[in-house]
Amino acid sequence: MRIIDVNAGAGFWPIQAFTDRSLVEQEQTFASLSIDEVWLSAIESILFPEPDTHDRALFEQLDQFPRFRPVKTINPLLANWQSGLLSAKKQFPLAALKLFPNYHGYSPLSPLMAQVGALARELSLPILIQMRVNDERNQPAFLQVRGVDAAEIAQFSQKFPDQPIIALNAYGGEVAKLADGSPNLLIDFSFLDGCDTFAIFEGILPMSRFIFGSHAPFLLARAARMKLDHFELSDSDRRLVASENLLSRLK
Repeated sequence: MRIIDVNAGAGFWPIQAFTDRSLVEQEQTFASLSIDEVWLSAIESILFPEPDTHDRALFEQLDQFPRFRPVKTINPLLANWQSGLLSAKKQFPLAALKLFPNYHGYSPLSPLMAQVGALARELSLPILIQMRVNDERNQPAFLQVRGVDAAEIAQFSQKFPDQPIIALNAYGGEVAKLADGSPNLLIDFSFLDGCDTFAIFEGILPMSRFIFGSHAPFLLARAARMKLDHFELSDSDRRLVASENLLSRLK
């Protein structure tokens, strides 16, 4: 069974100490869990004013780690986001682009997002939308950031029905709103818990729209692998979630 983790990062976060603090340690962890491919973004790019700085610093190290594929963080409010993305696409084997609407201050329904969707489609890059970084209940008083509106993500996906869009870190209560999106709006299971998780959502969202995501190192990659192994799924559905749902939508 091939496993692709679409939701991982590397770097420093000011309010959390990570167990795996280096790429070598992360590589060892993912290898031990038989996770074949990991989509990796630079954590510092969430808060740093210019994502290109930390993105490039990370990407230049990844040729030593074939398991890792670079994910470009973009902020469409910046004047140079398009040139930064195009330059990174020429230099590195990007897996996707990643958005943090709540941290960067715009809505998935902003007019700027039409440009993001169009360029992502032109470059054949999936769009990852990080709904939250930390559980709101665990955020310190100085860093209270609400999750991205699930209904707005669904509406954005309807404008680009042929474009793979992945909502990361959705709460269980947000799945029904995301279900209104296009068939190519996928959801990773990093924030969904319980062995009968998919039974809960039966009839709300088809199995074809769930994919593997760990949210490592914020959460333990081992926990995501254990969830995949112990979810009450048939072997064929387990393979769908592990990678086949994703691969069927990539060009």
